[in-house]
Amino acid sequence: MSNTLVVGGKGYIGRHLKNIFPDFIYVGREEFDLKEKKQISVYCQTVDIDTCIILSATIGYEKHVDFLSEPFSTNVEGLNNLLDVLKEKNKEMKIIYFSSMTVYAQNNTSPVQESSNLAPLHSYGLSKVYAEALVKYYDLRSVIIRIPGIYGGDRQSGLIYNTVHKLKQGEAINIDTSTLGYWETLHIDDMLLMFSGFLDRYKFDDKFSVFNIAYGEKTDFISTIQFIKKQLKSNSIITVNRKYRDFYLSNAKVLTLTSKPMPFKERLEQYIGELL
Repeated sequence: MSNTLVVGGKGYIGRHLKNIFPDFIYVGREEFDLKEKKQISVYCQTVDIDTCIILSATIGYEKHVDFLSEPFSTNVEGLNNLLDVLKEKNKEMKIIYFSSMTVYAQNNTSPVQESSNLAPLHSYGLSKVYAEALVKYYDLRSVIIRIPGIYGGDRQSGLIYNTVHKLKQGEAINIDTSTLGYWETLHIDDMLLMFSGFLDRYKFDDKFSVFNIAYGEKTDFISTIQFIKKQLKSNSIITVNRKYRDFYLSNAKVLTLTSKPMPFKERLEQYIGELL
């Protein structure tokens, strides 16, 4: 798969993917703006590609949606520009689109299967639902990869990273779960382990398919915070001001094509050790 273009390839996931697949072509806003179709077209004339991995996305958790603003202008309008150019370039183009567990929102079933109902609660999840439908509409050989929040590697932000640092300093933590869009439950190394195995084995036999990449085990939000506190032997006071009902993704489908990741708490314990 050396003739592979990675759009959004200079972001967090793209930087780490490059360590595994250095021969892919990684592009960001320096090469083209997804909102400018002509820029995409001009750039794509310069490269020989047969596969496109799409990582680019804008995150936003607004509950009152304005379809003229972010994240829709990038995640839907920009994606439409890209897919249109790619299909014109090569009608046999293969598409791998990275979506999000937020398309499921708070599902009534756990673990959540790929066939579960989509019910996003905010603009980011909704933009991903529209984006998935758009990928399918273009009728190229395509795969949707749905992932939870990712932590680890060079990321120095996010709920898990910030919690470790606050607890390390003995700071009190007050968590408002009503504004929690979604949190990180999958380490970047485990995500890439599964994704690279998937790339090696997936044959694009189906015109369109969907895979969760996740641990496939319960990763309760509040118990995870308590686990971090215990590992750090912290005396910090933790307050959660609203009952949080978590859910998690099934990974049974993707495990038919790739290796099983390290268990969630083992990886989290290792990560905490690395930060210390």
